[in-house]
Amino acid sequence: MDPKMDPMKEKEESILSSTEEGQVLNIQRARDATATEHSLSILDACRGFWPAILWSCLFSMGVVMAGFDPQLVGSLIAIPRFQHDFGVYEDGAWTIEAKWQSAFNLTSPMGAIFGSYLIGWPLDRYGRRWTMAACCVVSIIAVAIQVSAQNSAQILVAELVNGLVVGAYPVVAPTYISETIPVVLRGMVTASVNFCFVFGQLVCSGVLIGTQGRDDRWAYDIPFACQWFFPVFILVLLPFAPESPWWLVRQNKKQEARHALQRLATEGVNVDDMLAFVEVTTQMEDELESQARFMDMFKGNDLRRTIIASMVYCIQVFSGTGLVINYCVYFFELAGLSTDISFDMGCGVLAVGLFATFLSWILINNFGRRPLYTWGLISLTFVLIIIGVLDCQPSYSTNDALRWVESSMMLFWNFVYDLTIGAVCFVIMCEVSSTKLRGKTIAFASAAQFFVNFIAVVAIPYAIDVNQGNLRGKLAFVYVGICIPCIAYCWFCLPETRGRTYEELDLMFERKVKTRDFATYRFEDDVHNVGKHDATAAV
Repeated sequence: MDPKMDPMKEKEESILSSTEEGQVLNIQRARDATATEHSLSILDACRGFWPAILWSCLFSMGVVMAGFDPQLVGSLIAIPRFQHDFGVYEDGAWTIEAKWQSAFNLTSPMGAIFGSYLIGWPLDRYGRRWTMAACCVVSIIAVAIQVSAQNSAQILVAELVNGLVVGAYPVVAPTYISETIPVVLRGMVTASVNFCFVFGQLVCSGVLIGTQGRDDRWAYDIPFACQWFFPVFILVLLPFAPESPWWLVRQNKKQEARHALQRLATEGVNVDDMLAFVEVTTQMEDELESQARFMDMFKGNDLRRTIIASMVYCIQVFSGTGLVINYCVYFFELAGLSTDISFDMGCGVLAVGLFATFLSWILINNFGRRPLYTWGLISLTFVLIIIGVLDCQPSYSTNDALRWVESSMMLFWNFVYDLTIGAVCFVIMCEVSSTKLRGKTIAFASAAQFFVNFIAVVAIPYAIDVNQGNLRGKLAFVYVGICIPCIAYCWFCLPETRGRTYEELDLMFERKVKTRDFATYRFEDDVHNVGKHDATAAV
């Protein structure tokens, strides 16, 4: 054999040479499925796979919950009644001490770190549906503790429990979506995970606007109770949802996988070719690694994929989400805006983000993942510089116009964020992870992101509180310093994955394709046609 021959060629040729006639036909069907995937238009994909889109929406509703709860906890400290019930009286007003601000906000991220890290095991062991069902049950219990809480300790316990599933939902949903949606729709539908985050935050803000003025504990208990809707709704419909065909094939349940594919597509779709593609891709990965172990994420080419997935998720926090999104309402109050206006502005931030997420679905397919993410991060850095400069003006404390401009720049920052890195992150994270390690890779990346966010949640209250660091918008300069090396990482290490099937991405990472060559790399005849003559002859 030619020593210069590509190792992946050898793998595929070894499969061909060692298979029977039916298996050779299976490989040919897989190639046909790949060709069909590349030829599908967005409209054709929507017509052929609208059931998969609907079921993906159901799984994404868990992410709405993951957006609702952190937004609620981050806004509690700005609710007058909550300040009265759980705060201290200082300088003629009720306020939540910085240590309790951190405590209320860090418990959910702490639980999310463990939840996102541990969820990979049940995902692989019990499948996507049963794992989602377990998360919903935990959510219902956690909300019950929140609503019945009589002291700060009970709220902390409830947030810790709820944090477990807050970390799990963003792992389960992208995993299921990426395994049920065709290539041409994968970017838009996976980006809907960010839409669900923002939608959950927006719904929470809307509820808070309607209740924060109440003079009883329902000012915060109503928002707590509203969370019950999402897990209950999911549990009602989840028994009818098809399981991921990729997971079923890995469990050697091929008939169940075929049935799942039939339920995810319309009658005109060739599910036999799709099933063959899943089987061949799985077999090819098995040729490289016999078992999908946790430590495999940190070996060989999978280490590169794990780093990329983790970085694109962590950069969301590095770019300033802790300041602009998590603490925007409190920040607006510190800037001198009234409580009512601060909540209205906070809702405006999220409404702008929701609109930007819609627009991102168009940009993702037309401009690709790498340029949208990289240039989005660069744009966010410039906006942060403007926010910091405005806050440094000598007349800031007496100039209402400066405070309004600074607050408006935070709205603009969120628009750019959700237009670019907020949405694209979930697409890249799903596409760079191998199918065998996808659940574990997304789980690890999510745990890394929640850990970084945990640090931000602890530090930010002390940085912006008037009795502590009193940095206000000057904190933006800290994020600028963090964003600059992140931009360098994206420029040199973030590959373009648009329009690639999972088989192609596996081969490209195995071949160590350079980052700058991902967008233009062509397989020519050396991948999809390798052994084709022999396969045809065998048939």
